[in-house]
Amino acid sequence: MKKMFVFDYDGTYYRNNEELQNNIKLMNSARKKGHLLVIATGRSYVSFMKEVEKFNIDYDYLILSSGALIIDKNEHIIGSYMMDLNLVKGVNKLLEPYHASLQSQMYIDEFMNSEILSQLNQVIKMTYTFNKGDICYEIQQSVNTYTHEEFKTYVVAGTSYDYVEIISSKTNKAVAILDLLKHIQEDYTIVAAGDSENDVEMLIEFDGYLMNNHDPRLDTYRLRIVDSIESIVKKEI
Repeated sequence: MKKMFVFDYDGTYYRNNEELQNNIKLMNSARKKGHLLVIATGRSYVSFMKEVEKFNIDYDYLILSSGALIIDKNEHIIGSYMMDLNLVKGVNKLLEPYHASLQSQMYIDEFMNSEILSQLNQVIKMTYTFNKGDICYEIQQSVNTYTHEEFKTYVVAGTSYDYVEIISSKTNKAVAILDLLKHIQEDYTIVAAGDSENDVEMLIEFDGYLMNNHDPRLDTYRLRIVDSIESIVKKEI
């Protein structure tokens, strides 16, 4: 059975430059055998393309913005999930009291990013960078309540900062994988791996692997823990 390897990027496929180059070689070899590589990342198109250019990363499909955008290797859109712009504006206003701890914000369209919301006609993701602390979890609850769960809010823990990612609740990485399978119309066994809160849905849905450097909050899900992409590939192929 052919396999579709779906890997989160930061903290999973990419943890350091040397390991990334090894992962690229492993997956290029796997792809020659008929398997697929899908990078499923919280990064936007703009952000991830910088990584592709910097490290010469090859892949078959991309799931970007935590599931809000799915594209193929030729940058054709397979699926995208727009957010209600009025709710986006409302959330932006809701977060103003937290600006003292805010480091940066970004509003993301399919192929365009802007720090200024008014420059975009549509938005698939909002992302905010805050100083580390409990404030992000308070924001998470506030946004979910304000939007009546129409938006999904993730807190992604970083080394120096924490990140609040907000997308449409109609999608996540697991939904995007199912959309991709429907588009491809071929049978693939899904092999998924990740390390953060925005990976949870796909890891649960597809019995995926949790990287050993994962966010400790994910221990409650009792997922399979693995030490590297290489160990996954050796086990699955």
